[in-house]
Amino acid sequence: MSSAVLPRVNAPFPYLPRKWLFSSAIREAENNIQAPQPLICFSALTALSVALQGLYDVRKPNGQCVPTSVMLLSIAQSGERKSTTENHFMGSINALQRSEYLSHQANLKTWESKLKIWNEINKRILKAIGKNTEKGESTGEEEARLLAHEEQKPAKPKRFKIIYDDSTPEALFWGLNSDLSTAGLISSEGGSVLNGRALNDLPKFNAIWSGDSITVDRKAADSYELINARLTVSIMAQKSAFEEYVRRCGEKARGSGLWARFLVCHPESTQGSRLIKNGVLSWKHKEDFQKRLATIARQNLRLLDDASASRTVLDFSPEAARLWLDAFNEIESKIADHERFYGLGDHASKLADNIARVAALLHVFEEGETEISKATLGYAIDFCAWCSDEFYRLFMPQRQEISDAIELDNWLQKFREEGGKWMPINYIRQYGPCGLRNKLRLDAALNELWLDRRLEFFKRRKTRCVTL
Repeated sequence: MSSAVLPRVNAPFPYLPRKWLFSSAIREAENNIQAPQPLICFSALTALSVALQGLYDVRKPNGQCVPTSVMLLSIAQSGERKSTTENHFMGSINALQRSEYLSHQANLKTWESKLKIWNEINKRILKAIGKNTEKGESTGEEEARLLAHEEQKPAKPKRFKIIYDDSTPEALFWGLNSDLSTAGLISSEGGSVLNGRALNDLPKFNAIWSGDSITVDRKAADSYELINARLTVSIMAQKSAFEEYVRRCGEKARGSGLWARFLVCHPESTQGSRLIKNGVLSWKHKEDFQKRLATIARQNLRLLDDASASRTVLDFSPEAARLWLDAFNEIESKIADHERFYGLGDHASKLADNIARVAALLHVFEEGETEISKATLGYAIDFCAWCSDEFYRLFMPQRQEISDAIELDNWLQKFREEGGKWMPINYIRQYGPCGLRNKLRLDAALNELWLDRRLEFFKRRKTRCVTL
C-alpha cells in the first residue's frame, strides 16, 4: 500500500481547487473579511452540512451508508471575526428560517381557530354520550362520531427551525422530533455551548452523528424515539473557554468519543495584518454561493410534511473508491506504536468517515448528484488530514522530538528557499536552534524529519550530512 495518500504531518492548509464556487467564495471572504482561511472554510462547510444533511447520505466504498453531517470545532481569539464569517455563509439559511417563522405564526393562528372549533364539537359529542349513558340508552352512534371526529383533529403546524444556538439537549432533540428533523447547533460564541448544557448528553450526540435512532425518556411528558434525524454541530470558541471546558469535562467528552468525531482548527491569528487594500469590495462570489445554498436549503421544507422522506445516496466513482480504501488502510496502519495516529485511535477510527462526508458535501454542492470524483475526494483527504494535525495539537501533549522537529524544519526552510541542497549535521549543532545543540535531541528531531520524508542522510568526505 502506498504511504503517499495522506499529506505529510504539519502540511500547510490545503490549496482550494480554483474551479469551485466554494473556493471562490472562501478566497473572496478571506480578502474582504481578512479572517484566517481555515476559519472561513469551516464556516462555509458548516453551511453546506446544514443545508445538505437532510437531503443526502453517502455510501462509503466499504458499503456502509452514513450521514453527510459534520461536527466542527474552531478555536480563535476574540476579535478574529468569528461571528462575521458565520453570518457571511449562513445568510440564506438564516433568511429562510426567518421567513418561514412568519409563515408559521400565521399558520399557528389558523390552527388555533380550527382547534377551538374541533374542541367545541368534541365537547358536544362527549356531552351527548354522557346524556345517553344517564338515560341508559345506546351510545354507539355517538361513539362512532367521536372516533371519526378524532381522526379530523387538526395537526399543529411544524416549525421550520433549522438553526439552534444556546440550546439545551432537551430542547434540541424535542425540536428534531416535533418540528424539522434536520438542524444545526451553531455558535460563534462557543463558550456558552461548551460551558452550558448543550453538550451534556454525550451518547445521544454520538448516536445522531452515526445516524442511529435515539430514545429520549422524560419524566414530565411522554418519551419518544428520534429516528432518521440529522445534526450539524459547529462551535467557534476562544481558547480560554475551550481550555476551561477541557479542564472540567474534557476527559469525559474524549472518553465518550464525542471529540473524536469533530473536525478541528486552531489557525494563526490575522490580527495586526488586516490592512485595508482598497475601498470598494466585490461580493460576487458570496451572492452566487448564497443563491445556490438557498436553492438547496429550500428543499428541506419537504421534510416538514414527511420527516421520513428518503434521502439521495451519493456513491464514489471507481477511482475515488480505490483512493478512499487506500486512505482508510493507511490511517488504520498508522495507529501502531510511534506512527502518526499512535494514541489517537478514537480519532483515527472516525477520520475516514469524515473524509467521505466532506467529499460528499463538496461534490454535491459543486457537481450535483453525480458520483463523487477522485479529485474531490483528494481534497477532502488533504483537508481532513490537516484537521487531524490540528486535533493532535489540541488534544495530545506534543512529544519533545515532534516539537523539536517542527522548530528544526522551520529553521531549515530559509536555507531551502535560498537554494540550499544539503547541510552538515555539525553545522546544525553549531548554528541551529539553541535546544537542538544537544546531540540526543538533534538526532531525535532529525529522525522525525526523516520519517516524514523531509530530509535524507548521507556522508560527504566522512562528514554526516542531510539533504534539504
